Amino acid sequence: KIKHEEIERTRAEELERRVRFEEEQRLKELQREREQQERLAAMTKVQQQQQHKEDDYDNYTTRDFMHDDQCPQCIVRSPSNTKLIPLNITFLNVSETENLLDNQEELISTPIQVKFESQENNQDYILFSIPYIIKRSNHRENIIKIRQPNGIWISTETNESMFDAHKEKRFVECKLSQSTACAVVSRLRLDTILINKKSSGRFTSNADSRVTLQWPKDVSQTNIRINLRVQPVDLPAFTQFSENFSHESEGLLGVGPIIDLDCDDITLLKPIQFKLPILLPTKKNEGSMKSSGIDSQRTVTNQTTQDIILQQQQSIFKSMLGEDSNNDRLILLYCNQNENTWHIDTNVSITDTKTHDIVTTDLKCLHPRMIIARCDKQLTSTKKIQTAIKLLEQSLSQRSVSLMVRRRLSNVNEICFVCCSSQRTNTVNDDLQQENYTNDDEQFKELTLQEGQLLELRFRGNVLPNDYHQQSYSFAFNTNFPYYFQTNVSQTDKYSQHFSPFFYGFVQIFSKQKVLRAVPKETDKKKQQTETLKQEWHDVDVCLAELVVRLPKPTEETGIPTTKTLPTFTVEGIITPALFRDISASLHGDEWRWLARRLGMTRIRIEAIEHDHHDDASYYMLFAWFKRVPRSTDKVSLLMNALVNINRWDLAQDLQAIKDEKRQEQKTSTKDDQLRSFYVPFNRICQRDECIRIWKQIARELMLTNDDIEHIERQYPSKEERCLRSLEHWASNSAQADITNLARIMRSLGFKSLARELDNMA
Repeated sequence: KIKHEEIERTRAEELERRVRFEEEQRLKELQREREQQERLAAMTKVQQQQQHKEDDYDNYTTRDFMHDDQCPQCIVRSPSNTKLIPLNITFLNVSETENLLDNQEELISTPIQVKFESQENNQDYILFSIPYIIKRSNHRENIIKIRQPNGIWISTETNESMFDAHKEKRFVECKLSQSTACAVVSRLRLDTILINKKSSGRFTSNADSRVTLQWPKDVSQTNIRINLRVQPVDLPAFTQFSENFSHESEGLLGVGPIIDLDCDDITLLKPIQFKLPILLPTKKNEGSMKSSGIDSQRTVTNQTTQDIILQQQQSIFKSMLGEDSNNDRLILLYCNQNENTWHIDTNVSITDTKTHDIVTTDLKCLHPRMIIARCDKQLTSTKKIQTAIKLLEQSLSQRSVSLMVRRRLSNVNEICFVCCSSQRTNTVNDDLQQENYTNDDEQFKELTLQEGQLLELRFRGNVLPNDYHQQSYSFAFNTNFPYYFQTNVSQTDKYSQHFSPFFYGFVQIFSKQKVLRAVPKETDKKKQQTETLKQEWHDVDVCLAELVVRLPKPTEETGIPTTKTLPTFTVEGIITPALFRDISASLHGDEWRWLARRLGMTRIRIEAIEHDHHDDASYYMLFAWFKRVPRSTDKVSLLMNALVNINRWDLAQDLQAIKDEKRQEQKTSTKDDQLRSFYVPFNRICQRDECIRIWKQIARELMLTNDDIEHIERQYPSKEERCLRSLEHWASNSAQADITNLARIMRSLGFKSLARELDNMA
C-alpha cells in the first residue's frame, strides 16, 4: 500500500511537471509567434514605406555619372519641380579623409566631394546614390558618412537603392541639402532594443542569433532603450592572436564576442539574462615550432586549426560523457566609456552548457563594453588575463598589410609599388602578372596598420622617379582598395655603385605619430620664476618600412669616340684654359691619373673621365678639378704641390715663375694706378707758390729721409718739380698714402683752404 501511494504521488508530480512544462512551452511558442508577427508587421511597414518612397522617386530627375571618367561613379536624383541644379562632383583628397573611419569601420566606396548651390527655402534636397563593394556579413551594415563643416564625419540616414540600368551593382543613397563630402563605410550592425518596464521580453541579435537578451517584468522603473553592437571574434582571428602573443595569451582558452551596449545610466531592479556564444576551449601546443617562411607559416596555421577542431570535438564528446576535468573558469571583463583598461566583474555568475559553446549570465549592471573569457585556472593570473584581452581588442582593430615592389618585364625602368591587405595578396599578384610585372627579385614586406591610416610614399637613394623633387605621395590604407603607384625611375649618378650590376634606391613608407616632448614654459620676469618644462604632443614622421628598388645597369656599347670641343672657363689668376692645355700636353702616360689622385679625385671619377673623353682626358681632369675646388682655395699652390708629388718639378717651377711674374705685374700696375689717383691733388699743391717754396718742409712732414730729399734735389733743378717728385715718392712708398692723410698734413702746415679742397677730392 505504501509503495502504491508513492507510485501515485510520483505519477502526480510527473503529471504536474509535464503540465507545467507544456504550459511554459505554450507560452514560449506564443511569445515567439507574437515576436514573429511584430517582426513581420515591422518589415511590412518598412516595405510599404520603401514602396511609397520609390513611387515618389519615380518622378525625380535622374542624372547618371556611372560612365563619366571625369568624376567618381554615382547617381543623383532631384525633384522634378525644381530647376536643374549645377553639380561639381570630384574625388576627395586623401588628406581630407582623416578621421573618416571609427573603430571597426571599413571604407567600401570611393570618397566623393559634392558641391552644389543650396536652395533658398532649404527644403529641397537631392538623393545621392553611391555604389559600394558588396560584403556579405550578418554582423555588419553599410551606411553613408558625411563630413560636417567642422571636419567631423557623422553617419546619416541611409537606404538601399537599385537601378534598372545597373542591376549588377548595389547602391546606398542619402539626402543631401548642401555641399559636403561623403563615403560609404561598413560598420558593426546596430541593434536597437526597446524594453517596456511593464512586460517581460526576449531579444535576438540580428548580427548573431546566438546572442540573446531576456528580461522579466518590472526590470526597471522606466522604459529602456539599448543600442547593441556585437563584434565577433572568430576562430582564425583568435588562433592568429594566440600565435602572435603566445606568452601574453598563455592560459587563455577561448573568448566570446565583444558586446557594446549604449544606453542611459539606469538602475536595474531585476537582472537581465544574456546568452552569448564563446569559442570552444583549446589546449595550446607549446612545443610547436615556428616557421620562418611564409608558406611554412600557412602550413603551421592550417595544422593548428585542424588540431583545434579535433580538440573541440574531443572536448564536446568528453563533456557529454561527463569526463570533463573542469579545470577552466569563465570570467566577465568590462571596459567603461572612454577607457582603455579592462576590469573583471566578480559579482556575476556565468553558467556554461554541456557543449561549452554557449554561456549564460545575469547582469544587474549594464557595462558599456564587455567580453566573456575562458581561461585555465592554473596558468592564468587576473592581471595577465586583463592584459591579454586588451591586446586582443587592439589586434582586432589592426590589419595585416603587404607591401611589394615589382618591375615591368618590357620596361625595366617602370616599377609598381603596391600596398594592400594581406588577404588580397594573391589577387594583386594575378593582376600584376597580367600587367606584365615580374616577381623576380620581388621586394616584399608585411606591416600592421590601422584601417584608414594615412601614409606617405617617399623615395631615396640612387634610383628615383623621373622629375622627382623630394616630394611625397600621400595615400590611405584601406582593406578593400589596394594602392597602386606606377612610375618610371632612373639613376641619379651613373658612376656610383660600380661594383654591382644594379643601381639601388629605396621606397619608404612614412606615417605621422604623436610623441610627447618637453618644451620650456613661458616665465614671468617680474615674479622671477624659474623656467620649467611641460609635456606637449608633437606630430613626428616615422618610417614604417623601406623596400629596395633595383635598376639593372645598361650594357656598355663600344663605339667610335667623337671629337669634342674643349670647354673653357672664366680665368682666375694665372689659371687659364691655355695653361691647362699646356700642362695636359706635358703630362705623359699615366701621369695625369697620378696627378688626379693627388688632387683628390676618386678612381671612379677618373675612370669616367677617361671613358668619356679619351685623348683629352687630362685636360678634362684639370677642368673638373678646377670646377670642384671652392673659389677661396689657393688653386695654384694645390696644383704645384700635386706636380711636385708626381716628380714633375719642371712643371711646378714653370708654374711658380708664371705666378711670380703675374705678381710683379700686379704690383707695378697697382703703383701706377695709385699715382694716377693722386694726379689732381698733387697738381693743386704744386700750383701754389707757398707750397713750392717750402717743399723740403712738406717732404719732411711726408716722412721722407734726408737722403731722399738730397737725391731729389740733385736730380731735379726746379723747385716745382722737386715738390712734385717728393709727393710721388711718398705716394709710392708709404702704406698710409691717401688723400685724407695728405689733407691732414697740409692743414698742419697752415694751408687750410687747400686742405678743404683735398678733403672734397677724397
